Amino acid sequence: MKRLVTLSLALALGLVMSLFATAGQPAQAQEDLDTILARAAARSFLTILTRPELASALDFYTADTLRTDNVLAELGDVTSYQITSADWLKPNETYQVEATLQPGGRDIIVRTGKYNNRWQVDGLELPASGAVAQTAAGSAQAAGLQPVAGNGTGKLVFQTQSGGDIYVINADGTGLSRVTHGLDPQLSPDGSQIVFTRWDPQYELFTINVDGTNEQAWFSGKRQMKSPTWSADGTKLVFSFQDGGRLEGELKKYSLKGLARKDSPVRIPDNARGIEFDQDGLEFFIPPDAYWWLAQIDIQNEEYEDLATGSRYNYAPSWDPADPNRLFYRTDKGIGLYYADSHTSQPVSFDDRDRGGLAVSPDGTKVAFTYYQDGNWEIHTINLDGTDRQRLTETPLAVVASQNQAGNEVYVNEEGFRTMSRAQGDGQPNHNWNNAAPAWSPDGSQIAFVTDRTGQWEIWIMNADGSNQRPMFPNGALDGVDLNFAGVDERMLSWR
Repeated sequence: MKRLVTLSLALALGLVMSLFATAGQPAQAQEDLDTILARAAARSFLTILTRPELASALDFYTADTLRTDNVLAELGDVTSYQITSADWLKPNETYQVEATLQPGGRDIIVRTGKYNNRWQVDGLELPASGAVAQTAAGSAQAAGLQPVAGNGTGKLVFQTQSGGDIYVINADGTGLSRVTHGLDPQLSPDGSQIVFTRWDPQYELFTINVDGTNEQAWFSGKRQMKSPTWSADGTKLVFSFQDGGRLEGELKKYSLKGLARKDSPVRIPDNARGIEFDQDGLEFFIPPDAYWWLAQIDIQNEEYEDLATGSRYNYAPSWDPADPNRLFYRTDKGIGLYYADSHTSQPVSFDDRDRGGLAVSPDGTKVAFTYYQDGNWEIHTINLDGTDRQRLTETPLAVVASQNQAGNEVYVNEEGFRTMSRAQGDGQPNHNWNNAAPAWSPDGSQIAFVTDRTGQWEIWIMNADGSNQRPMFPNGALDGVDLNFAGVDERMLSWR
């Protein structure tokens, strides 16, 4: 409480000093200052709505005549906000901010005015649903974006980055809406809900309706919970979590004298990196070796169950949408298949470069996944019995040659994530595109994915055989929405 009061007094003093500092300045400069202060008052009020611990500071930002009880009660829980427009309603009298509150995409209009040289909120309005655009991109869409033909039907849910904002959009590029924030969202079998996790303020598993309502927490407490996935019948949720193993890397050094005195030879682990042997001795680095497990929540009776796969390395689970008995996941050696009825597992592939982003086709015959290949990410498919592996994406040789000639400094790290400032293992630039995080269309005829081939991460689409690759939303539906794939087995897209 003392901290909040101190903060409020500091803000008040800052406003007064700013006003004195601008006395006698031209009218335009004064108007610019008023704009800044009015906007700050509105933003501070909105921030308080998302931070219950700041409730005691509410009166500082509201005029005495403002009644907020009914409005706040109607809003309920608010986790974040996004300002969609802000401008003067009356010059130097009323500054108005329109924002979208989450969860639920609820709109609010905040009006501010000056009282005793302090800008405060003096009016609130909850317009009818849809009166305020939900995002900047949504505003552009309302202004005339056309649906995209050829993308098929259904909805996509996507995250901007691991743990970032989660959006829903129609496959034809209409109806963009921010839903919430979290990790690895996936649509329910009927497309009405989204499952995701959060790591802040605690590790927790959630579901939420696609319109942002009815956010519900199901389970918490397991470390770094991620990659939640729905069973085909919509009754169970499986996720991965970290528990045990070596969480930190270790640098090993041996002197020549020490090696000579050892009764047994030094064993260098298979996964050791940076091995050096010279006149000073032997040195190598052992990377972290964390253990990852799978767990299940039955949402009908809220029962928890650990899944015994026979491995300590279980990542990125994805349920077969055609069979509630089959669960696919990544292991340290490839792709695994878990049978829920018999509690047994079997391998599907034996290539440790088969990584996360697993997506099972709607008919349950193929798995699409992200593959670490030639220093970058690519998309492959494979039959459920491990046969007929197909590579769907690659960078044309002409593109690689032209980028090499241009000297573009695009590098890739050991995990395959390209960046402008890092080099791959041999220190050489990698000019191949990255293509990752596949998601099947509802009819299985197309695959959506993310790619950085234009210099920034975008959502693209292709036929199930890899042909006809193209931007999925060329109508500008995602203008202003920044994406980032980090190569940590994240699920960027889900399509139902």
